[in-house]
Amino acid sequence: MTLRWFYLDLNSYFASVEQAENPRLQGRPVAVVPMLADTTCCLAASYPAKRYGVRTGTSIRDARRICPGIVFVKADHRKYVRYHKRIVDTVDRYLPVKKVLSIDEMACELIGRECDEEYVRAKCHAIKEALAAISPALTCSVGVAPNRYLAKVASDMQKPDGFTVLRQNEIIERLSSLEARDFPGVGPRMEERFHARGCYTAAHLYQLSPREMTGVWGGIVGERFFQLIRGVDLPEEDSERSSISHSKVLAPDMRGLDAAWPVAIRLLTKACVRLRNERLYAKDLWLSVKYLDRDPLKRKWHRRAKCFETQDSLLLIEELKKLWQELPARPILRVGIALSGLVPATGHQISLFEDARRDALMDTLDRVNGRFNDGALFVADTFATRATPTNSIAFQRIPDENE
Repeated sequence: MTLRWFYLDLNSYFASVEQAENPRLQGRPVAVVPMLADTTCCLAASYPAKRYGVRTGTSIRDARRICPGIVFVKADHRKYVRYHKRIVDTVDRYLPVKKVLSIDEMACELIGRECDEEYVRAKCHAIKEALAAISPALTCSVGVAPNRYLAKVASDMQKPDGFTVLRQNEIIERLSSLEARDFPGVGPRMEERFHARGCYTAAHLYQLSPREMTGVWGGIVGERFFQLIRGVDLPEEDSERSSISHSKVLAPDMRGLDAAWPVAIRLLTKACVRLRNERLYAKDLWLSVKYLDRDPLKRKWHRRAKCFETQDSLLLIEELKKLWQELPARPILRVGIALSGLVPATGHQISLFEDARRDALMDTLDRVNGRFNDGALFVADTFATRATPTNSIAFQRIPDENE
């Protein structure tokens, strides 16, 4: 098997974009945050900040303590989306981008002479130079391997600004020292199951037979993992979206129930727009809240409302109102909305409760906002938050600039 995939992972993407926008930040410890308040946490950090131990989830208070001189920058996802589009276009000029995996990761399938190691190495060098021409702050780590899965593993092996090639005959030797957790898809629970089998490193994983691997992971997934870590270029699996969600960390002056309510509606409205744009219907609405509470048992709260398959923002807002009335009255740190039980439009069961006039209203609202700007038309309850950006950033999804 030859080299088939080129995987590009942008280094500390959100912090790097901020450094590209403000060259005075280059080389300095930078953390991207949802708001400038000690009670919130870092969404992303530059490599100088990471060297001090600042990570995603580190509180601003702790980051300031362990990393003197760190600069906090308020997140702006519109900026990250603009850079993302420009970067994808740049990479595509040198190697056709086959799949965008997230806002900071993309993969190119190698065909013909692109599979030659020296050729793809030269293309990688050209891509890195093109990104540096946009800004020296923009660097990437690249992995090249016989399949996309191992190309992603390779991209993590040399950071920042690395280039790693995994040749078929070197895979087991090169990866044997990795831990089980270093493989994408192996989370804490799966790692525990491997550890129960005495598997702590990749060398142990490679000793498992197909039957043993499926015994740990189960069924087709275990068989697929067995082949992927050996470089087999398997066809991509069809995946179905399980939910659409949005969340927001609240500023200190918005942590009461009344102040947080318009934020919850706006998050739901955004989720409904995505629902309609992707031609989906939802059967479940989830409201989740994280409180400012030292007691872990009282820190999180969530409830679900079930409904018939719908795309109707107004109907879902009514369901949200019912859930909101159940909320304990304590200071809220973060509010989240999720729509699940998703059904594609092609499989939607028409209900007697559906109103064609409401459907037309939703369609009109989406078209007007899509043409003029997000917020040209909006639900009255969200008026209090129209001038306040969500300040969240999407790690796995590339949002529209106007969201």
